[in-house]
Amino acid sequence: MYDLELDLPNTPGALAKIGEVMGEAGIPVEGGGVFVVGERAIAHFLFRDGQAAERAAQAAGIRVVIVREPLIRRLKQGTPGQLGAISRALADAGVNIIAQYSDHHNRLILLCDQVEKAASATEAWSDKVDSRVQMETLAGKQHRYAVTVTWAGNTGAGTNTYLGYERSYEIAAEGKPTIVGSSDPAFRGDAHRWNPEELLVASLSACHKLWFLGLCSQAGVTVTAYEDAAEGSMIEEANGAGQFQSVTLRPHVTISTASDEAKAMKLHHQAHAMCFIARSVNFPVANDPTVTREAMTV
Repeated sequence: MYDLELDLPNTPGALAKIGEVMGEAGIPVEGGGVFVVGERAIAHFLFRDGQAAERAAQAAGIRVVIVREPLIRRLKQGTPGQLGAISRALADAGVNIIAQYSDHHNRLILLCDQVEKAASATEAWSDKVDSRVQMETLAGKQHRYAVTVTWAGNTGAGTNTYLGYERSYEIAAEGKPTIVGSSDPAFRGDAHRWNPEELLVASLSACHKLWFLGLCSQAGVTVTAYEDAAEGSMIEEANGAGQFQSVTLRPHVTISTASDEAKAMKLHHQAHAMCFIARSVNFPVANDPTVTREAMTV
């Protein structure tokens, strides 16, 4: 969970704008509150996907002050003095509370100036054992995916030497064509086979496309062609380990002459916020879409 601190004008419609922006992007608000200070308003809202919420707010011209991971605690309902007790525990530990509110599961959301001290001082109110709430916080329906990956590169001596075996493998799932793979040629792989890095980029691209097409079909936007030149960047460290730095999707979409280009562009933001794969990775996934209408025929 992530807390977004937002700087808002103290004017009618400021709160409505946040709700509309997040709604259009398909990003649920898990809790929060707004506090007026003079001519400005400071809002704190809780999101599962802080990065997506931040992007949606910034794209709408809403100033994001900071994104933080809050401390989530559960007070003992029905026991008087709980808020005082947890606040006293923090004060005795020398921790200052920056903001406090509740989420939709009746949990206490705390932003503190010393996170580690705050976590230790409030361990008695930890919500770790509340599995029911954890399951409610996540999506209710669980899906499972099973594949079989078989190494196909034993040339006779197995992995007896580093240079003596191939990196080839096959990906299989019941009722589907087999995918032949290998490592990147930079890591002694076969350039004619799919490597895991390409498959990851392809997964992000395909997931975004599927969400986008579905959202377009519901919003009255008719897509007639879609092509994405997606690209990922990975850093290899000195010890051989590595990680992706980013992936950029560049979908070029063609829509019917009667469809709305601006609406199609906005749906790309919503598709990104909903994409299962993009929500599961720990690196930025950027979108650089273009939308054109079909040529009119006479």
